[in-house]
Amino acid sequence: MNRLVIFLVFDRAGRADSGVLRALRGLRPHASELFVVVNGSVTVDSRNSLEAVADSVFERPNEGFDVGGYRAALEEIGAERLASFDEVVLANYTFFGPVGDFAETFTWADASGHDVWGVTEHGELTPDPYTRRGTLPAHLQSHWIAVRRAVVTSEAWAEYWSSMPEIRSYDGSVRHHEARFSPFFAERGFSVGAQFPAGNFRVDGVPVANASLETPLLLLEAGAPLVKRRLFFHDPVELDHRGVSARDVALELERRGFPVDVLVDGTARFAPSRVLAGGVGAGPRVLRRASTAVTHEWVRDKVSGDESATISGLHVRIVRGDFWRRLVDGDARILEADLVLVESTAFDALNSMPASASLLAGQRGRRVIFERAEPLAWEFADHPRLGMVVPVTPPIGTGLLADGWRGARAGAASLAALLGVDAPLDVNAPVAPYAGFAAYRVDALRPLATALDVAGFSALQARYPDGELPRLLDLLASRLVFDAGFAVSEAETADGLASDYALLAAKFEDLVAEFGPDVRAPHRLARARRPGGSAIERVAAWVFRRAPALEEPLRRLAADAKGLLARIR
Repeated sequence: MNRLVIFLVFDRAGRADSGVLRALRGLRPHASELFVVVNGSVTVDSRNSLEAVADSVFERPNEGFDVGGYRAALEEIGAERLASFDEVVLANYTFFGPVGDFAETFTWADASGHDVWGVTEHGELTPDPYTRRGTLPAHLQSHWIAVRRAVVTSEAWAEYWSSMPEIRSYDGSVRHHEARFSPFFAERGFSVGAQFPAGNFRVDGVPVANASLETPLLLLEAGAPLVKRRLFFHDPVELDHRGVSARDVALELERRGFPVDVLVDGTARFAPSRVLAGGVGAGPRVLRRASTAVTHEWVRDKVSGDESATISGLHVRIVRGDFWRRLVDGDARILEADLVLVESTAFDALNSMPASASLLAGQRGRRVIFERAEPLAWEFADHPRLGMVVPVTPPIGTGLLADGWRGARAGAASLAALLGVDAPLDVNAPVAPYAGFAAYRVDALRPLATALDVAGFSALQARYPDGELPRLLDLLASRLVFDAGFAVSEAETADGLASDYALLAAKFEDLVAEFGPDVRAPHRLARARRPGGSAIERVAAWVFRRAPALEEPLRRLAADAKGLLARIR
């Protein structure tokens, strides 16, 4: 089939990451012509990467969201050339794929004979979540929509694009394009179908509206060749409300042979470290028991006092003291290692905790990083993109999960800016070595060492006096390792995780008993009470708690007010 694929790319840093490139390489065998449209611009290196796989790379101003990009590409190609293709596919960067390959999708499409088709479908919703009235129709999801020549050469096609309003928001893109496209052509007599219709995916017998976000594992089991990127940097609490675990999806992708480095590279710049660690970092790792036979021997360095050994083919080094300074100074003992196990006193997050909590966290940290050095090395050997492991954030007797920065977030943000990092920082608690213990793959730290050297380590120490710089680097390490293209995980023993789970379950049960058993209730009410929350939010939370039946009418009223304001503007 003579097929044109138009693939839209947007990245605020101008990067075509490995997720984009993998999707394009997967589409290449099925496209007579592969046309990439870039909303905004791309770096020289990224443009070279795109041109290596695509026939054309067309950069345009970042206007009109994906709709604006598609329309600009169609105009650039021209109606006459468009009419020469049997099929035109409009796809974009918001999915990871292929999982396997795209061959079965195109085979299905050829067999189905639909005029308009897509991979996944969004089911209808009543009320419409954007207007709170009427019904949002079932529609093909816009990350992949294809049309045959009969559509492209029709009056309906010209009418659709000429009647498109200016798109100014994500909501507008959904309402005026994604939710409108396939119903528009179906109403004009064209055949519309999805490879994976929404009605095929049910929970307790009830169809889900958005299988790509609500039942991604069922989609993969059904043979879907893609997953939404958003799963891996979406709010994990909101995913929990949908009954979805990003970690389980990441593990399933890994089992199906999807490269972990593509997941990491394609998400690292869009979410805080704790969100990423729970998804593409595959969550807390349960460390196995060390082997009973001695398989390595620690050798002490007389000059540095470090200890080193070879475990699972990795040169492992134990470093105590001023680790960051030694890294920046180019200490060969560190840079020649594969894996460094660090004990540091730079971070004092536990000093304000009860002495028993601090003692317990220290004991656990030492056990995970040093006493389990062999199982820890196994994890790094088995997972080449694993760049950093720290003990699970201590939950017993601490408030670190709610306040891990301990007043240092502003300083960490300023240091991140100096190092050229613009990815989001955690709001509450980064993944960090709170008890002073961490394990790093040296290759994951090389970009950081270079950035620190360029910024001037001594100058930074002067800028952040009183030992603040090592503390900030401990807090930023997970962010920087993810930015280097490596994953970050927490780790514990099975016994330690069992104790933590029992405690966290008891804490959550206590809160739910206070706020109400609905899975959303504790979070909705607690967020409304946060400092800075509006009075309207607090009143709404109070009303919703006591009169749940009023929630939908009030939300409809708010949607009407929002629509009125939009029309006035």
